[in-house]
Order: sequence, then C-alpha cells, then structure tokens
Amino acid sequence: MKANGILALLTDFGTSDWYVASIKAAALSSNSAVQLVDITHEISPGSISEGAFVLSRCFNDFPAGTTFVVVVDPGVGTTRSPVIVEAGDYFFVGPDNGVLYPAISQLTIRDQVRIESEAWMGRKTSATFHGRDIFAPAGSCAASGVPIQEAGATADDLVPFEFPQPQELDGRTTGQFLYFDRFGNGLTNLLPDHVNGSKLAGLRVKDTVFPLATTFGQVEVGEPVCYWGSSGFLEAAIREGNAKTGFQLSEISKVEPVY
Repeated sequence: MKANGILALLTDFGTSDWYVASIKAAALSSNSAVQLVDITHEISPGSISEGAFVLSRCFNDFPAGTTFVVVVDPGVGTTRSPVIVEAGDYFFVGPDNGVLYPAISQLTIRDQVRIESEAWMGRKTSATFHGRDIFAPAGSCAASGVPIQEAGATADDLVPFEFPQPQELDGRTTGQFLYFDRFGNGLTNLLPDHVNGSKLAGLRVKDTVFPLATTFGQVEVGEPVCYWGSSGFLEAAIREGNAKTGFQLSEISKVEPVY
C-alpha cells in the first residue's frame, strides 16, 4: 500500500498550550511536504477509551494511504512500545496501549513494528513528550512513503482494548454510554443488532424515557430524544440542551431500550 502524504493527528493535548504546534513542527521538520489534518486535540486527558472511540469512528472516512498519529499516552516514558501499524489501507502511529486497537481490529493487519530507528525520531528527546520526539516524526516518515519496516523490529501482539458490550439478562438488554460529544449528546453502545428496531419506542436513561425520533425537530426545545446517530449507535440528547450535564450522565450510566 502506498502512503498518500496525509498525516491526521488525534491527541489529548488541547489547544491552549504549544504542544500541538510542537508536534506539527516535528512532523514538518521530518518532511515539509506532508499534509497535516487535525482530527481533534480535545480528547479528555489520558482517556484511552475516548481516543480509541473517536479514531474508530472516523478513520475510514479518510482516503486510502492516510497515516494517523494518535497520542493519548498516559504511560509515556514507561515500557509501553511506540509502534507503527499498517492495517487495511492505512498506517497508524502511536503508543501500544490499546488506543489504536479498536480501529485496527476492524482491518487486516499487514505489518506492525516498533519505532526504534533514530532516523524515524525527531531532533529533540524527552521522557514526557514522545508526541513531538517520536510519534510525529515517525508518522511523517510513514506518510512520506518510507517503508515502515525501516523503523524497527516487528512488534509483538498489540495491547487489546474492547469497548463494553450490551448485556442480556432475563430477556432485557442493557447498555451504557461510550462517548459524549461537545453538545452533550451521549453515544451508547447499542447498535441496530442489539434491539428490535421495528418495535423500539425509546431509551430509558435513569428514570427518564428518551422517545425515539428521526431528528431533533420532532420534539420540543428542552425535551429529551433518542435517535440513530450518524455513527450507527443509538444516541440520547436534549433538543438544544446538554443531556450529559442535564441528567448528570457518565460513561457508566446504564441505558435500556423501551418497546
């Protein structure tokens, strides 16, 4: 597979500091011709689950040959390995801590290597900023078409990460939230296969039923609603409001289909 020169960045660095600028500078210093694209830099600090979910939802929107640099790395500087994975039509660069796993597990893995060669690293070194010193330069090399086998030796089995699955008990299905977007809409782990779509009437969240609708406009402003979101999951929201704060929800909040 041929890299296309696009380098897509996903981190938990935020945008109030210089960290994103530094990783972009490191990538461009390795090859000024790479095309940088921001997925997001607003992943909750250290949230492997959140970073993995966002990557898994959007990577296949990109053209074949795209390289992803994912830096959500609470174990930076420890024994976890920096890796490059060629999977499907894409390249993935990041820490081997599970953050890449839900995306690459959907694909056929062609190769996976540890980043060991100094030629694939940046000019600076530190124990706490591998996004700048390792991942961004390595991603730039991969995006430029340099064979990833030159980066280092074959990596061992990658650290797995699985999202919680809906549970069945006494004929009842229960799920939970996987992610909340900036609007406070909650994406559950319920897919069409998990529910009887022809009879689904809504979603019970705590003591409130969120009625099923196709669009937000089918309920009044401030009213709860659930719908099949663009990601394929059943979502819960408040029209022109914030379901997460309004109902004090979190990733462990349980949900149940209502028929």
